[in-house]
Amino acid sequence: MKRGFQHVALALVLTMGAAPAAVPAENVEIKLATILPVGTSGHQNLMEMRAAWQKVAGPAVKLTIYAGMADGEPLLVKKMRARQINAAVLTAIGLSEIDRSVSSLQMMPLVFRDWREVDHVRDKIRPELEARLRAKGFEVLFWGDAGWARYFSKEPGAYPDDYKKMKMFVLSGESHEMESFRELGFQPVSLETEQILPGLTTGMVSTVPVPPFLANALQINRVAKYMLDLNWAPVVGAAIVRRDAWMKIPPDLRAQLQAIATTTADKIRMQTRAEDDEAIVAMKKNGLVVQAVTPPIRDAWQALAEKAYPMIRGRIVPEEIFDRVQRELVEYRAAHSDGTP
Repeated sequence: MKRGFQHVALALVLTMGAAPAAVPAENVEIKLATILPVGTSGHQNLMEMRAAWQKVAGPAVKLTIYAGMADGEPLLVKKMRARQINAAVLTAIGLSEIDRSVSSLQMMPLVFRDWREVDHVRDKIRPELEARLRAKGFEVLFWGDAGWARYFSKEPGAYPDDYKKMKMFVLSGESHEMESFRELGFQPVSLETEQILPGLTTGMVSTVPVPPFLANALQINRVAKYMLDLNWAPVVGAAIVRRDAWMKIPPDLRAQLQAIATTTADKIRMQTRAEDDEAIVAMKKNGLVVQAVTPPIRDAWQALAEKAYPMIRGRIVPEEIFDRVQRELVEYRAAHSDGTP
């Protein structure tokens, strides 16, 4: 089970036009790892960020990007702690290895109705999440998201009971999620992301909750050709850097690099959200079958999610953060009950 950027265009313009900053006493290399495959729009945006950083910082800061990492997010966190790398782009799965509070943006299924709600809640709780990560030795470069997790399966399905008959992919290292799925009557199987397609091919798993853009990129739909048209949960994450490395950069230069990173994240967010819809269109041309969600089907999934909430609250998401998200959503919906953004 399984997720704001602030617009700083003016700051980026000023940054891009600035002369390279003075070289500090110690040049800094930021080694950033990501599971994003090489060639994806997210990876391309990171490469653009690297170029913009170089233009501003010159030799003072070198950004090295390792894309398509097959280690799995928990291992990337271990590598950061061991100083083998000092930065990473992680979903809430990896970030929760540092502090479980971030899981509130991704591990509360059917809590968020749309991206406006995700953005609103993230902006509201962002200072607390960043403070918690900072206390653990990490600074947030930017927040991002990567589409809505939807169920892709080898056999058709609509109601939760249909999927309880299937072997469901769960990301390796998520013991609490495995436990919760079992308690709900599912058959979870723990695998790394790169094992999804082989697992589907061999029958180790028969259904996977992933965003459409990722399903298309990994060609999951060629094996699991059925997709339930239900936004189960947003895939939310952030780019983080070890605080000890980040603080070696002079404050004025840090501010410029942060502005570039935030603007890069805006581009990633807009592109990945659009790519989700585009991916569904492309996959339908290749045989994807989309299962529409009728009110009875949605009610059945909502009932399942609400049954899961007591398992999630405290076990996966800290109680105080779980409750905070719920309160923020209630207030937001009351303020926008007329349908205004």
